[in-house]
Amino acid sequence: MIRRYSRFTVPKWAKISIISALAVLIIVLGCGIYVYSTAQNARTEGFEASEDFALDNTDLETADEVTRFNGEHVYHVVKGKQADGEDAIAYVKKGEKDPKQIIFTTDTADEQQAESSWQSACGADCELDDVRLGLYDDAPAWEFTFRDGQDRLGYSYYTLDGTEQLESYALSNQYQ
Repeated sequence: MIRRYSRFTVPKWAKISIISALAVLIIVLGCGIYVYSTAQNARTEGFEASEDFALDNTDLETADEVTRFNGEHVYHVVKGKQADGEDAIAYVKKGEKDPKQIIFTTDTADEQQAESSWQSACGADCELDDVRLGLYDDAPAWEFTFRDGQDRLGYSYYTLDGTEQLESYALSNQYQ
């Protein structure tokens, strides 16, 4: 007897293939979410501790934002306000427990002025990737990450008020 299938009956091998593909997709998706979550947690690990450390050991009264700066050491940059409402920035070395190692400044951080200075110095063929508070020779500064006209990765450092360029360099793209 010839076995016939109706239009609505799916062979057993097709069901197994579909279920197997869905199981693999779910496993891959779960692994991807786990890796992303782990990487994000590692990036922001210690932010709360650095924020509390800066609030306890500086004139900061409130913390508005905590970011990360990778220089010679990893720093957590805590932006906030003092009791009188003036803006202030504390640079806490990741994992540091010595209050004397905190770099604290009340200098005005003018991102728009720094970006304007960078744009005029770099020219129209530069594409800005990122702007962040950082350090240059252990002094607070703006760090600009960009791509220049030759598609090289570049870094520029400007004073907090944005009026003076401290250094600028581009990395070779010989391996691209």
